[in-house]
Amino acid sequence: KNLSTDTAKFFMKAPDNNILEFILSTKVILVEGDAEYMLFDTLYHNQSRNLEDDAIHIISVDGLSFKRYLDLAKILNIRVAVIRDNDGDFQKNCITNYAEYPEDNISIFYDSNDTARTTFEICVYEDNKGFCDNLFNNGSIQKPPLEYMLDNKAEAAYRIAEKCDSDEVFLKVPDYIERAIVWINE
Repeated sequence: KNLSTDTAKFFMKAPDNNILEFILSTKVILVEGDAEYMLFDTLYHNQSRNLEDDAIHIISVDGLSFKRYLDLAKILNIRVAVIRDNDGDFQKNCITNYAEYPEDNISIFYDSNDTARTTFEICVYEDNKGFCDNLFNNGSIQKPPLEYMLDNKAEAAYRIAEKCDSDEVFLKVPDYIERAIVWINE
């Protein structure tokens, strides 16, 4: 009854079980899309941690419906880290946009470089150029590695995770994600 009508309607129409997983959790990391979701376990493991052991759930909100989940987090006191792209303007998209959520249990994480590091894929590429160049610079891929990663986000994330798992490769975790991992475990 404490939830706004708009947010309640959003979840009533939601086609998946993310809401059930969310409300049954004590710690959640919300990510924007499939690429982040697929790579998060790999990035988390690179910090010598295990999501299951730390009782953290990763939920992809398929876009920018973070606020709907944050409305619930405020009421249920769920600890939530939001991982989002700055999309070229971190002040507007990551700070001002979430000003109504100054709760101790909610924090927004983003890269603060508006000009060069606007998306998750760019951050992963910039922090792991050699690895990404080797992985995505072969005969079957005709585009430059970063362009390929941006045009094929889910496939690129899958290939990165698969390579890291099979070859025990450790990616450098982008700083804002590393900060989120530390914060969610405080």
